Amino acid sequence: MIAVLDFGMGNIHSLLKAVSLYTDKFEFTSDIKKIANADKLILPGDGHFDKAMQNLNSLGFSDLIKEHVLKEKPLLGICIGYQVLFEDSDETSKQGATIPGLGLIRGKIRKFEGKQNLKVPHMGWNKLFDIKPKQTKLLKGIKNESFMYFIHSYRPVGVDRLDITATCKYYGESFPAVVEKAVVNGTQFHPEKSDKLGLQILKNFIEI
Repeated sequence: MIAVLDFGMGNIHSLLKAVSLYTDKFEFTSDIKKIANADKLILPGDGHFDKAMQNLNSLGFSDLIKEHVLKEKPLLGICIGYQVLFEDSDETSKQGATIPGLGLIRGKIRKFEGKQNLKVPHMGWNKLFDIKPKQTKLLKGIKNESFMYFIHSYRPVGVDRLDITATCKYYGESFPAVVEKAVVNGTQFHPEKSDKLGLQILKNFIEI
């Protein structure tokens, strides 16, 4: 069974519809027991890192997710669910502060900055580069320069190269778009909104 975590972050209707194309063995849930017993977890969502971690911690999901990974069961984080996989973020109303993430992947979430005329958020269709076909399970059948749909103002920095299986470029900066470390998988883009190739990524995860 696949548990899609309900932790109050954004509209996930399109994700549930996409998952249903490939399996009926899934549930959008906040039930602790169902999450603990799930074979796979999907951590979706839109919104702010600070609020996402507040919700995960208050619901008791942070420890459940870490236990799931320790049991070597697959996890997929999407968009804000991708960003919380990392060590921390400075996306908070408290100036100069950072918010701890789940710490499952080395790296820190920081805002795009330093480029003249840089438009934030990075929103719309953009290409994947540097796909590692021998290393990736999530991107099986996906070629370099495939387009995916992004919407985000922050990105991971300081990520171990071995954990990055695809990158994307924005105003000349290359940032990690997909990470895979053992059973932990994440996409900065929304595969459920990325047409047939995005759906292929979800199918690949479901079949891991």
